[in-house]
Amino acid sequence: MKNKCLTAFAFFVLIGTIANSAEAQLIAPFDYTLTGAEITDLNFDFKDFEVILDVEVTDSPATLKVSFDREFFDSQINGEDDDFIIIADGDLVRYTELENNSKSRTIEFHLMSGTDQVEIFGTHLKGITSESHQIKSEEPTIIILDQTDKVNELLAENKQLQKENKLLTEDNEELDSRIFELENLVSALEKHISNLNALVLEQVKVIYQWVFPI
Repeated sequence: MKNKCLTAFAFFVLIGTIANSAEAQLIAPFDYTLTGAEITDLNFDFKDFEVILDVEVTDSPATLKVSFDREFFDSQINGEDDDFIIIADGDLVRYTELENNSKSRTIEFHLMSGTDQVEIFGTHLKGITSESHQIKSEEPTIIILDQTDKVNELLAENKQLQKENKLLTEDNEELDSRIFELENLVSALEKHISNLNALVLEQVKVIYQWVFPI
């Protein structure tokens, strides 16, 4: 009976250990094996084509073995494999490439105690490549103008401007003439009003003398 209890206890301890290990294993879009540490968070930077791992090292040196599907993450230049760049808290990390085939690449590296973040840089991340971000420069289009046509165009514009200037001058002269006529009319009206005022004044004097004879 005692042996059966010990066996049952060991079984439940084993199940609990497996369950805890499964919970600690972060789900990632790539296969990895990590000893002496755990990945606490995972992010992607599509601008710099990097996989960012937040880690907690519990046993130094920790070892991380990761296998990237080429369609998901890779590092290539002109169709040829290039080195990944791995940075741990600002320090360059050396790695070993364990496997390389047409579908995936597997690398392994070590992490020291106190490491908080690991950045793995490549050139291809989830279908986006560094080449697709390059801006294609366009050659400037040089337009050569026929100088004769340009001169003729300028002469035609100058002739049109002279014609318009002549019309404006004539309009100004006509306007000046009308202003002069208007000034003469105003002067004549003022003179006529002055004469009317004098006539009215004489009539008022006559009426006053008739009403109040001396």
